[in-house]
Amino acid sequence: MTHQEATILLVGYGWFRGIPEGEINNAEAIARALDGELLTAQDGTVGRIHSLIAPVTWDGAFAPVEAAALALRPQIILALGTDAASPALRPEPYGVNWCEGRDARPDDPGAESERSGELIPGGEPALRGTLPFEAMTRAMLCAGIPAYMGSLQEGEPGARPCATTGFYLCNLMAYRLAHFAKTAPFPVRTGFMHVPNQPAYAAARRLRRLEAEPEALSQPIYASMTLAQMVEGVRVALAACLAAG
Repeated sequence: MTHQEATILLVGYGWFRGIPEGEINNAEAIARALDGELLTAQDGTVGRIHSLIAPVTWDGAFAPVEAAALALRPQIILALGTDAASPALRPEPYGVNWCEGRDARPDDPGAESERSGELIPGGEPALRGTLPFEAMTRAMLCAGIPAYMGSLQEGEPGARPCATTGFYLCNLMAYRLAHFAKTAPFPVRTGFMHVPNQPAYAAARRLRRLEAEPEALSQPIYASMTLAQMVEGVRVALAACLAAG
């Protein structure tokens, strides 16, 4: 049986503070490594990856993603961001309507923008992406790639929900993508996934912390994954998305 080639838009966030000097965001590195690759799922479904690097800015993060999606009309959109405290790859089903933090403008730090509890106009408190997050997580585990699925904590009735996406720009992307899946003029499945640190990045992060906290030398350090492991994990997760139809 011949399968028509699907289009996959893979988005990786770019630079943000905490990345070792001269290095790039793991999410960006993964997106660049997979750009142009043709994936084949176990059922024979094929998909071509088109990668995009998004700025870590409140006003600029989603606009290029939306523009690329409208131009490519992909069947799948997966966005990636780094969580330095995560020990594994983490598909994130949920985004919440809450924005906090100062964004990252490497070219003009004086123009950085800050959000403090702002909402996305007209949005629901929480939205779930439409990728097969459970299947993605299981596929990575079966391939020997450490992974676990993110979650939503709704709290007391009427309280603001919280998700493992946090409230920063990774959460914004997860939320905006979930909303886009509902409103796009073509059928598309969307979702977000956190990736962990590389070992060298984790070591550099700990060294910087030691300058202010010498006692951190004897404290546990978060597990980390090589770039090659993360690239393979994203490849496996995307193949699971293709197989899900």
